[in-house]
Amino acid sequence: MRRRTVNKRFTLFEDKALKEKYYYAKHESGLDIYVFPKRMTQKTAWLGVKLGSFYEEGAIVDGDKKSYPSGIAHFLEHKLFSSADGVDACEILASIGADANAFTSNNKTVYMFSCTENFDKALAELVRFVYNPHFTAENVKSERGIITQEIRMCADSPYDTVSRNLLLALYGKCKLSSDVLGTEGSIAKINEKTLYDCYRSFYRCSNMALVVCGDVDGDSVLDAVDNNLPKKAAQDSPVLPVLSHTSAVKKSYIEKAMSVSQPIFEIGIKDAMPSADSYERLSRDVAMTILDEMLFSRASELFGELFEGGFINESYSYGYSITRDAAFHSIYGEGDDPKFVLEKIKAYIRRIKERGLSESDFLRCKRVMYAEFIRDFDSGDDVAGSLINIVFDGGELFEYRKIIDGVTFEDVNACLYSSFNEECFALSVINKID
Repeated sequence: MRRRTVNKRFTLFEDKALKEKYYYAKHESGLDIYVFPKRMTQKTAWLGVKLGSFYEEGAIVDGDKKSYPSGIAHFLEHKLFSSADGVDACEILASIGADANAFTSNNKTVYMFSCTENFDKALAELVRFVYNPHFTAENVKSERGIITQEIRMCADSPYDTVSRNLLLALYGKCKLSSDVLGTEGSIAKINEKTLYDCYRSFYRCSNMALVVCGDVDGDSVLDAVDNNLPKKAAQDSPVLPVLSHTSAVKKSYIEKAMSVSQPIFEIGIKDAMPSADSYERLSRDVAMTILDEMLFSRASELFGELFEGGFINESYSYGYSITRDAAFHSIYGEGDDPKFVLEKIKAYIRRIKERGLSESDFLRCKRVMYAEFIRDFDSGDDVAGSLINIVFDGGELFEYRKIIDGVTFEDVNACLYSSFNEECFALSVINKID
Protein backbone atom coordinates (compact mmCIF):
# COMPACT_ATOMS: atom_id res chain seq x y z
CA MET A 1 0.00 0.00 0.00
CA ARG A 2 1.34 3.41 -0.94
CA ARG A 3 0.26 6.72 0.58
CA ARG A 4 1.31 10.10 -0.74
CA THR A 5 0.05 13.67 -1.05
CA VAL A 6 -0.98 14.42 -4.64
CA ASN A 7 -1.98 18.08 -4.19
CA LYS A 8 -3.01 20.53 -1.50
CA ARG A 9 -6.45 18.92 -1.25
CA PHE A 10 -5.97 15.15 -1.57
CA THR A 11 -3.85 12.30 -0.27
CA LEU A 12 -3.60 9.20 -2.47
CA PHE A 13 -3.96 5.65 -1.10
CA GLU A 14 -2.94 3.04 -3.64
CA ASP A 15 -2.60 -0.74 -3.68
CA LYS A 16 -0.62 -1.80 -6.74
CA ALA A 17 -1.33 -5.49 -6.15
CA LEU A 18 -5.07 -4.78 -6.43
CA LYS A 19 -4.62 -2.05 -9.07
CA GLU A 20 -6.99 0.09 -7.00
CA LYS A 21 -6.70 3.53 -5.43
CA TYR A 22 -8.70 6.18 -3.62
CA TYR A 23 -8.20 9.78 -2.54
CA TYR A 24 -8.69 11.27 0.90
CA ALA A 25 -9.28 14.87 1.95
CA LYS A 26 -9.89 16.40 5.36
CA HIS A 27 -12.39 19.20 4.78
CA GLU A 28 -11.96 22.40 6.80
CA SER A 29 -15.20 21.52 8.60
CA GLY A 30 -13.62 18.30 9.90
CA LEU A 31 -15.49 16.05 7.45
CA ASP A 32 -13.46 13.10 6.13
CA ILE A 33 -13.96 12.73 2.36
CA TYR A 34 -13.00 9.62 0.37
CA VAL A 35 -13.19 9.51 -3.42
CA PHE A 36 -12.80 6.10 -5.04
CA PRO A 37 -12.50 6.54 -8.85
CA LYS A 38 -13.95 3.63 -10.82
CA ARG A 39 -14.80 3.32 -14.51
CA MET A 40 -18.42 2.29 -14.01
CA THR A 41 -21.76 3.63 -15.18
CA GLN A 42 -23.22 4.01 -11.72
CA LYS A 43 -22.01 6.62 -9.22
CA THR A 44 -22.51 6.13 -5.49
CA ALA A 45 -22.29 8.36 -2.42
CA TRP A 46 -22.53 7.36 1.25
CA LEU A 47 -22.63 9.99 4.01
CA GLY A 48 -22.20 8.38 7.41
CA VAL A 49 -22.21 9.48 11.05
CA LYS A 50 -20.88 7.56 14.05
CA LEU A 51 -24.23 7.33 15.77
CA GLY A 52 -26.13 4.08 16.33
CA SER A 53 -27.96 2.35 19.14
CA PHE A 54 -24.68 1.64 20.98
CA TYR A 55 -23.89 5.33 21.45
CA GLU A 56 -27.26 6.78 22.51
CA GLU A 57 -26.12 6.66 26.14
CA GLY A 58 -22.78 7.59 27.66
CA ALA A 59 -21.06 9.68 24.97
CA ILE A 60 -19.04 12.66 26.24
CA VAL A 61 -19.85 15.81 24.26
CA ASP A 62 -17.93 19.01 25.05
CA GLY A 63 -17.21 17.65 28.51
CA ASP A 64 -20.80 16.61 29.28
CA LYS A 65 -22.11 13.04 29.45
CA LYS A 66 -25.11 12.60 27.16
CA SER A 67 -28.00 10.16 27.37
CA TYR A 68 -30.84 9.98 24.88
CA PRO A 69 -33.91 7.74 24.57
CA SER A 70 -33.36 4.40 22.86
CA GLY A 71 -34.18 4.64 19.15
CA ILE A 72 -33.23 8.30 18.71
CA ALA A 73 -30.50 7.52 16.16
CA HIS A 74 -33.07 5.79 13.93
CA PHE A 75 -35.61 8.58 14.57
CA LEU A 76 -33.07 11.14 13.35
CA GLU A 77 -32.43 9.07 10.23
CA HIS A 78 -36.12 9.26 9.37
CA LYS A 79 -36.46 12.98 10.04
CA LEU A 80 -33.37 14.20 8.22
CA PHE A 81 -34.82 13.10 4.90
CA SER A 82 -37.70 15.58 5.27
CA SER A 83 -37.55 19.36 4.85
CA ALA A 84 -39.35 22.42 6.18
CA ASP A 85 -41.80 22.38 3.29
CA GLY A 86 -42.61 18.71 3.87
CA VAL A 87 -40.76 17.45 0.80
CA ASP A 88 -39.04 14.09 1.18
CA ALA A 89 -35.38 13.87 0.16
CA CYS A 90 -35.97 10.58 -1.63
CA GLU A 91 -38.56 12.29 -3.85
CA ILE A 92 -36.20 15.16 -4.67
CA LEU A 93 -33.37 12.79 -5.48
CA ALA A 94 -35.64 10.53 -7.52
CA SER A 95 -36.74 13.52 -9.62
CA ILE A 96 -33.14 13.95 -10.82
CA GLY A 97 -32.56 10.25 -11.39
CA ALA A 98 -30.99 9.20 -8.08
CA ASP A 99 -32.08 6.21 -6.00
CA ALA A 100 -31.76 7.20 -2.32
CA ASN A 101 -31.94 5.27 0.93
CA ALA A 102 -30.71 5.35 4.53
CA PHE A 103 -30.13 2.94 7.41
CA THR A 104 -29.24 2.91 11.09
CA SER A 105 -27.20 0.16 12.73
CA ASN A 106 -25.77 -0.31 16.20
CA ASN A 107 -22.72 1.89 15.49
CA LYS A 108 -23.57 4.21 12.59
CA THR A 109 -26.21 5.94 10.49
CA VAL A 110 -25.73 6.20 6.74
CA TYR A 111 -27.48 8.20 4.02
CA MET A 112 -26.79 7.12 0.46
CA PHE A 113 -27.78 7.38 -3.18
CA SER A 114 -26.74 5.99 -6.54
CA CYS A 115 -27.28 7.45 -10.00
CA THR A 116 -26.02 7.43 -13.57
CA GLU A 117 -26.43 11.17 -14.22
CA ASN A 118 -26.81 14.45 -12.32
CA PHE A 119 -24.38 13.22 -9.67
CA ASP A 120 -23.24 16.69 -8.58
CA LYS A 121 -26.85 17.82 -8.13
CA ALA A 122 -27.71 14.68 -6.17
CA LEU A 123 -24.69 15.05 -3.89
CA ALA A 124 -25.57 18.67 -3.23
CA GLU A 125 -29.12 17.66 -2.27
CA LEU A 126 -27.88 14.88 0.03
CA VAL A 127 -25.53 17.26 1.86
CA ARG A 128 -28.23 19.94 2.05
CA PHE A 129 -30.80 17.61 3.62
CA VAL A 130 -28.48 16.01 6.16
CA TYR A 131 -26.98 19.30 7.33
CA ASN A 132 -30.21 21.32 7.51
CA PRO A 133 -32.50 19.58 10.02
CA HIS A 134 -36.08 20.68 10.49
CA PHE A 135 -37.95 19.32 13.51
CA THR A 136 -41.32 20.53 14.76
CA ALA A 137 -43.79 19.18 17.30
CA GLU A 138 -46.14 18.29 14.46
CA ASN A 139 -43.69 16.45 12.19
CA VAL A 140 -42.12 14.63 15.14
CA LYS A 141 -45.55 13.40 16.26
CA SER A 142 -46.30 12.21 12.74
CA GLU A 143 -42.97 10.37 12.48
CA ARG A 144 -43.46 8.79 15.90
CA GLY A 145 -46.61 7.15 14.58
CA ILE A 146 -44.74 5.74 11.58
CA ILE A 147 -41.90 4.38 13.72
CA THR A 148 -44.38 2.91 16.22
CA GLN A 149 -45.88 0.85 13.40
CA GLU A 150 -42.37 -0.24 12.38
CA ILE A 151 -41.65 -1.37 15.97
CA ARG A 152 -44.89 -3.36 16.07
CA MET A 153 -44.15 -5.01 12.73
CA CYS A 154 -40.69 -6.08 13.94
CA ALA A 155 -42.18 -7.36 17.21
CA ASP A 156 -44.54 -9.54 15.16
CA SER A 157 -41.70 -10.90 13.00
CA PRO A 158 -40.27 -14.21 14.26
CA TYR A 159 -37.08 -13.60 12.26
CA ASP A 160 -36.41 -10.25 13.95
CA THR A 161 -37.42 -11.65 17.32
CA VAL A 162 -35.09 -14.65 17.22
CA SER A 163 -32.08 -12.39 16.51
CA ARG A 164 -33.11 -9.78 19.07
CA ASN A 165 -33.52 -12.47 21.74
CA LEU A 166 -30.13 -13.97 20.87
CA LEU A 167 -28.45 -10.66 21.72
CA LEU A 168 -30.36 -10.60 25.02
CA ALA A 169 -29.07 -14.08 25.77
CA LEU A 170 -25.49 -13.16 24.85
CA TYR A 171 -25.24 -9.75 26.52
CA GLY A 172 -28.24 -9.30 28.79
CA LYS A 173 -30.40 -6.18 28.85
CA CYS A 174 -27.96 -3.41 27.87
CA LYS A 175 -27.08 -1.21 24.89
CA LEU A 176 -25.36 -4.17 23.21
CA SER A 177 -28.75 -5.87 22.91
CA SER A 178 -31.00 -2.82 22.51
CA ASP A 179 -33.12 -2.60 19.39
CA VAL A 180 -32.06 0.04 16.88
CA LEU A 181 -35.73 1.04 16.56
CA GLY A 182 -36.13 1.59 20.30
CA THR A 183 -39.39 0.75 22.05
CA GLU A 184 -42.80 2.39 21.99
CA GLY A 185 -42.02 3.75 25.45
CA SER A 186 -38.60 5.16 24.53
CA ILE A 187 -39.67 6.88 21.32
CA ALA A 188 -42.59 8.46 23.20
CA LYS A 189 -39.91 10.46 25.08
CA ILE A 190 -38.46 11.88 21.86
CA ASN A 191 -39.51 15.40 20.87
CA GLU A 192 -38.12 18.13 18.68
CA LYS A 193 -35.89 19.40 21.51
CA THR A 194 -34.21 16.02 22.13
CA LEU A 195 -33.76 15.52 18.38
CA TYR A 196 -32.02 18.88 17.96
CA ASP A 197 -29.84 18.22 21.00
CA CYS A 198 -28.81 14.76 19.76
CA TYR A 199 -28.23 16.10 16.25
CA ARG A 200 -25.92 18.85 17.55
CA SER A 201 -24.04 16.30 19.68
CA PHE A 202 -23.31 13.74 16.95
CA TYR A 203 -23.87 15.29 13.52
CA ARG A 204 -20.58 17.11 13.65
CA CYS A 205 -18.45 16.94 10.56
CA SER A 206 -15.57 15.61 12.64
CA ASN A 207 -17.79 12.61 13.53
CA MET A 208 -18.79 11.93 9.92
CA ALA A 209 -17.40 10.68 6.62
CA LEU A 210 -18.41 11.02 2.97
CA VAL A 211 -17.50 8.19 0.59
CA VAL A 212 -17.96 8.57 -3.16
CA CYS A 213 -17.36 5.82 -5.72
CA GLY A 214 -17.59 5.83 -9.50
CA ASP A 215 -16.50 7.92 -12.46
CA VAL A 216 -16.40 11.16 -10.47
CA ASP A 217 -14.08 14.11 -10.05
CA GLY A 218 -12.64 14.72 -6.59
CA ASP A 219 -12.62 18.50 -6.95
CA SER A 220 -16.33 18.55 -7.85
CA VAL A 221 -17.06 16.49 -4.74
CA LEU A 222 -15.24 19.04 -2.59
CA ASP A 223 -17.09 21.86 -4.37
CA ALA A 224 -20.45 20.24 -3.59
CA VAL A 225 -19.48 20.02 0.07
CA ASP A 226 -18.15 23.59 0.12
CA ASN A 227 -21.28 25.02 -1.50
CA ASN A 228 -23.88 23.16 0.55
CA LEU A 229 -22.34 22.65 3.98
CA PRO A 230 -23.34 25.29 6.55
CA LYS A 231 -20.38 27.54 7.29
CA LYS A 232 -19.19 27.00 10.85
CA ALA A 233 -16.02 26.16 12.68
CA ALA A 234 -14.96 22.56 13.09
CA GLN A 235 -16.11 20.99 16.36
CA ASP A 236 -14.58 18.28 18.51
CA SER A 237 -15.93 14.78 17.94
CA PRO A 238 -17.96 13.19 20.76
CA VAL A 239 -16.08 10.65 22.85
CA LEU A 240 -18.00 7.46 22.22
CA PRO A 241 -18.63 5.01 25.08
CA VAL A 242 -16.92 1.61 25.16
CA LEU A 243 -19.42 -1.12 25.98
CA SER A 244 -17.45 -3.81 27.77
CA HIS A 245 -18.57 -7.35 28.61
CA THR A 246 -17.29 -10.71 29.83
CA SER A 247 -16.89 -13.90 27.76
CA ALA A 248 -19.71 -15.79 29.48
CA VAL A 249 -23.26 -15.45 28.12
CA LYS A 250 -26.05 -14.01 30.27
CA LYS A 251 -28.47 -16.81 29.35
CA SER A 252 -27.75 -20.08 27.61
CA TYR A 253 -31.33 -20.46 26.36
CA ILE A 254 -34.22 -18.15 25.50
CA GLU A 255 -37.45 -18.99 23.71
CA LYS A 256 -40.73 -17.47 22.57
CA ALA A 257 -43.86 -18.97 21.02
CA MET A 258 -45.08 -17.33 17.83
CA SER A 259 -47.05 -18.19 14.72
CA VAL A 260 -44.48 -20.28 12.79
CA SER A 261 -44.82 -23.54 10.86
CA GLN A 262 -41.70 -25.00 12.50
CA PRO A 263 -39.21 -23.77 15.08
CA ILE A 264 -36.76 -21.03 14.07
CA PHE A 265 -33.46 -20.84 15.91
CA GLU A 266 -30.26 -18.84 16.11
CA ILE A 267 -27.19 -20.07 17.94
CA GLY A 268 -24.71 -17.48 19.20
CA ILE A 269 -21.13 -18.16 20.23
CA LYS A 270 -19.78 -15.20 22.14
CA ASP A 271 -16.23 -14.09 21.43
CA ALA A 272 -13.88 -12.26 23.78
CA MET A 273 -14.05 -8.49 24.24
CA PRO A 274 -12.56 -7.04 21.02
CA SER A 275 -9.15 -5.43 21.09
CA ALA A 276 -8.97 -1.64 21.34
CA ASP A 277 -6.63 -1.70 18.32
CA SER A 278 -8.35 -1.50 14.93
CA TYR A 279 -5.66 -3.53 13.13
CA GLU A 280 -6.03 -6.36 15.64
CA ARG A 281 -9.83 -6.28 15.20
CA LEU A 282 -9.45 -6.51 11.42
CA SER A 283 -7.00 -9.38 11.83
CA ARG A 284 -9.38 -11.27 14.10
CA ASP A 285 -12.26 -10.60 11.69
CA VAL A 286 -10.28 -12.19 8.86
CA ALA A 287 -9.14 -15.22 10.87
CA MET A 288 -12.61 -15.85 12.35
CA THR A 289 -14.37 -15.42 9.00
CA ILE A 290 -12.06 -18.03 7.44
CA LEU A 291 -12.60 -20.31 10.45
CA ASP A 292 -16.39 -20.00 10.12
CA GLU A 293 -16.15 -20.89 6.43
CA MET A 294 -14.13 -23.98 7.36
CA LEU A 295 -16.45 -25.06 10.18
CA PHE A 296 -19.96 -24.04 9.12
CA SER A 297 -20.16 -23.58 5.34
CA ARG A 298 -22.44 -25.74 3.20
CA ALA A 299 -19.32 -27.65 2.17
CA SER A 300 -18.59 -28.55 5.80
CA GLU A 301 -19.00 -31.87 7.54
CA LEU A 302 -21.43 -30.22 9.98
CA PHE A 303 -23.85 -28.98 7.33
CA GLY A 304 -23.91 -32.39 5.65
CA GLU A 305 -24.78 -34.13 8.92
CA LEU A 306 -27.53 -31.68 9.84
CA PHE A 307 -29.10 -31.27 6.39
CA GLU A 308 -29.03 -34.90 5.36
CA GLY A 309 -30.41 -35.86 8.76
CA GLY A 310 -33.36 -33.48 8.26
CA PHE A 311 -32.47 -31.32 11.26
CA ILE A 312 -32.16 -28.09 9.21
CA ASN A 313 -33.47 -26.86 5.88
CA GLU A 314 -32.23 -24.54 3.13
CA SER A 315 -32.69 -21.45 5.33
CA TYR A 316 -29.41 -22.27 7.10
CA SER A 317 -26.88 -19.41 7.36
CA TYR A 318 -23.92 -18.39 9.51
CA GLY A 319 -21.54 -15.49 10.09
CA TYR A 320 -19.12 -13.67 12.37
CA SER A 321 -19.71 -10.10 13.54
CA ILE A 322 -17.17 -7.85 15.23
CA THR A 323 -17.27 -4.19 16.17
CA ARG A 324 -15.28 -2.10 18.61
CA ASP A 325 -17.72 -3.18 21.32
CA ALA A 326 -18.73 -6.81 20.71
CA ALA A 327 -18.02 -9.94 18.70
CA PHE A 328 -19.87 -13.22 18.18
CA HIS A 329 -20.55 -16.06 15.75
CA SER A 330 -24.12 -16.84 14.76
CA ILE A 331 -25.74 -19.86 13.11
CA TYR A 332 -29.33 -19.53 11.91
CA GLY A 333 -31.67 -22.33 10.91
CA GLU A 334 -35.14 -23.85 10.95
CA GLY A 335 -35.81 -27.32 12.28
CA ASP A 336 -37.91 -29.34 14.71
CA ASP A 337 -35.23 -29.87 17.37
CA PRO A 338 -33.00 -26.78 17.88
CA LYS A 339 -31.56 -28.15 21.15
CA PHE A 340 -30.36 -31.24 19.33
CA VAL A 341 -28.72 -29.04 16.66
CA LEU A 342 -26.94 -27.07 19.39
CA GLU A 343 -25.59 -30.27 20.97
CA LYS A 344 -24.49 -31.56 17.55
CA ILE A 345 -22.57 -28.31 16.97
CA LYS A 346 -20.91 -28.51 20.40
CA ALA A 347 -19.89 -32.12 19.78
CA TYR A 348 -18.63 -31.21 16.31
CA ILE A 349 -16.45 -28.40 17.70
CA ARG A 350 -15.02 -30.75 20.34
CA ARG A 351 -14.26 -33.31 17.63
CA ILE A 352 -12.53 -30.71 15.42
CA LYS A 353 -10.43 -29.52 18.36
CA GLU A 354 -9.33 -33.09 19.05
CA ARG A 355 -8.33 -33.96 15.50
CA GLY A 356 -7.31 -30.50 14.26
CA LEU A 357 -8.18 -28.42 11.22
CA SER A 358 -7.23 -29.24 7.64
CA GLU A 359 -4.53 -26.97 6.19
CA SER A 360 -5.75 -27.63 2.64
CA ASP A 361 -9.24 -26.59 3.74
CA PHE A 362 -7.74 -23.43 5.26
CA LEU A 363 -6.03 -22.55 1.97
CA ARG A 364 -9.28 -23.10 0.04
CA CYS A 365 -11.30 -20.88 2.38
CA LYS A 366 -8.61 -18.21 2.36
CA ARG A 367 -8.76 -18.13 -1.46
CA VAL A 368 -12.56 -17.82 -1.27
CA MET A 369 -12.30 -14.85 1.09
CA TYR A 370 -9.68 -13.14 -1.07
CA ALA A 371 -11.82 -13.64 -4.20
CA GLU A 372 -14.86 -12.17 -2.45
CA PHE A 373 -12.81 -9.16 -1.34
CA ILE A 374 -11.63 -8.55 -4.92
CA ARG A 375 -15.15 -9.02 -6.32
CA ASP A 376 -16.50 -6.31 -4.01
CA PHE A 377 -14.51 -3.71 -5.97
CA ASP A 378 -16.89 -4.24 -8.90
CA SER A 379 -19.77 -2.71 -6.95
CA GLY A 380 -19.92 0.94 -5.91
CA ASP A 381 -22.13 0.14 -2.92
CA ASP A 382 -19.79 -2.63 -1.78
CA VAL A 383 -16.78 -0.31 -2.05
CA ALA A 384 -18.54 2.48 -0.17
CA GLY A 385 -19.84 0.11 2.50
CA SER A 386 -16.46 -1.55 3.08
CA LEU A 387 -14.61 1.76 3.15
CA ILE A 388 -16.95 3.49 5.58
CA ASN A 389 -17.03 0.45 7.88
CA ILE A 390 -13.25 0.22 8.03
CA VAL A 391 -12.49 3.93 8.43
CA PHE A 392 -15.17 4.31 11.10
CA ASP A 393 -13.44 1.47 12.93
CA GLY A 394 -10.13 3.32 12.69
CA GLY A 395 -8.58 1.20 9.92
CA GLU A 396 -7.55 1.59 6.28
CA LEU A 397 -9.16 -0.30 3.41
CA PHE A 398 -6.06 -1.74 1.76
CA GLU A 399 -4.82 -3.03 5.12
CA TYR A 400 -7.59 -5.60 4.81
CA ARG A 401 -6.02 -7.12 1.70
CA LYS A 402 -2.63 -7.33 3.42
CA ILE A 403 -4.22 -9.01 6.42
CA ILE A 404 -5.93 -11.62 4.22
CA ASP A 405 -2.61 -12.22 2.44
CA GLY A 406 -0.79 -12.58 5.75
CA VAL A 407 -3.20 -14.72 7.79
CA THR A 408 -1.74 -18.14 8.53
CA PHE A 409 -3.02 -21.59 9.34
CA GLU A 410 -1.56 -21.11 12.81
CA ASP A 411 -3.58 -17.89 13.28
CA VAL A 412 -6.84 -19.68 12.48
CA ASN A 413 -5.89 -22.64 14.67
CA ALA A 414 -5.27 -20.27 17.56
CA CYS A 415 -8.78 -18.81 17.12
CA LEU A 416 -10.28 -22.29 17.17
CA TYR A 417 -8.62 -23.34 20.41
CA SER A 418 -9.17 -20.02 22.19
CA SER A 419 -12.85 -19.79 21.28
CA PHE A 420 -16.01 -21.90 21.27
CA ASN A 421 -15.88 -22.66 24.98
CA GLU A 422 -19.02 -24.18 26.53
CA GLU A 423 -19.92 -21.05 28.53
CA CYS A 424 -19.92 -18.99 25.31
CA PHE A 425 -22.90 -20.71 23.61
CA ALA A 426 -26.45 -19.37 23.64
CA LEU A 427 -29.58 -20.59 21.85
CA SER A 428 -32.55 -18.42 20.85
CA VAL A 429 -35.66 -20.30 19.66
CA ILE A 430 -39.03 -19.29 18.25
CA ASN A 431 -41.35 -22.23 18.89
CA LYS A 432 -44.72 -23.01 17.38
CA ILE A 433 -47.77 -21.94 19.35
CA ASP A 434 -49.34 -25.04 20.89
